Amino acid sequence: MAVIPAVVTNGAREWWIKLFGGLAGVPAGATIPNNPPTAWNPVIAYFKVGEGGWIDPGGGAEPRAPEPDLVWVTSATYPDPFPDIDAAVDITRDAAAVPTRYGATSRATFTKAVTFTDVSFIAPSTIEIECLLDFGDFNDDGNGNSPEMWEIGVYMDHPEFAVPVVPAGPPSVGTPGLMVAYGTFPKQVKDATKQILNLVRIVIAPSP
Repeated sequence: MAVIPAVVTNGAREWWIKLFGGLAGVPAGATIPNNPPTAWNPVIAYFKVGEGGWIDPGGGAEPRAPEPDLVWVTSATYPDPFPDIDAAVDITRDAAAVPTRYGATSRATFTKAVTFTDVSFIAPSTIEIECLLDFGDFNDDGNGNSPEMWEIGVYMDHPEFAVPVVPAGPPSVGTPGLMVAYGTFPKQVKDATKQILNLVRIVIAPSP
């Protein structure tokens, strides 16, 4: 079991402020195909792991510092800058014809729902989310290989869209949710012989 310190994303900070000010919700005109707007439920709904989130500075791959400003690169295919993990963002870099960070066969992602029983209150400024990959979860990267994970994000429904609880899994980017926290960690290789439990720790820093 690994405890992963996660950064709160810029997108989450923006929407939380709007929520506190009574400005958040689903705008009247917000729609996605075949899914009309509903009330926003601002609770953590799922996590996503991916094969991005690493860099090789010359001595071998290592985790990148977690980036709170990761968002889709906008293009005709992905017109909105949704916060997401780096492997998913890399797919949108490809679509926008800008330099990518990872190979096309090395950016698989996997999503899984969480419930309130997976979330623990640790302190007035801290919660932890249990993110369990069970024996049958994410054992193939879509190319017949065991996935090599370096990153994790936790998500809630996006306030501008009515979305399924768990978006489509690899290799697609998936239906947009709101990534509220993001963390990176030393490489974890997933296969059918093991479970992997990560505890994502979110700390809301006090004001200076």
